[in-house]
Amino acid sequence: MLEHTLSRTKGETLHLPLPAEVPHLYTRPATLVDAAIIYDLYCGAPSYFEVISIPPPTPLEVERELEAAALDPKRRVELVVEGGKTVGYLDYKLDYPEPGDATVNLLLIPERFQSRGYGRRSITLLEERLSGQTKRILASIYGRNSRAKRFWDSLGYRFAIDARPVLEWYAKEL
Repeated sequence: MLEHTLSRTKGETLHLPLPAEVPHLYTRPATLVDAAIIYDLYCGAPSYFEVISIPPPTPLEVERELEAAALDPKRRVELVVEGGKTVGYLDYKLDYPEPGDATVNLLLIPERFQSRGYGRRSITLLEERLSGQTKRILASIYGRNSRAKRFWDSLGYRFAIDARPVLEWYAKEL
């Protein structure tokens, strides 16, 4: 385990674990057969749906959303996987809103997996994959989601488009 050593007082040392890098994290395309997994991910994030003031989608709505994504050649839906365990869901669209842009519509990490670096690493991997193909990545933030704003800000994204009260967009040039 990686540790960070701090001196609290003279002669006393405190060893704190560093946030672990998530080396075995990867994404894979989500398909209709993954609908139940994605539904479980949604159910694991009740606070997100409270913030945006809508109920989580039903299993049927998840299936319809995956079908719609499959018909859109610019849209990508992916499962975030670490050590064989699905820990999140990523939904983004290429060349939107402008050619050369990519927009993250949803990065969902269930509450039981949050604060472990999965979201940060997912976006870093996305930026690496899109580098050279995409000029900027935008993140759409629904509702008054201060936690999402802090997350995107910590990754170097800055406020870009105001569509309040429903939506704000943050952006980062690649």
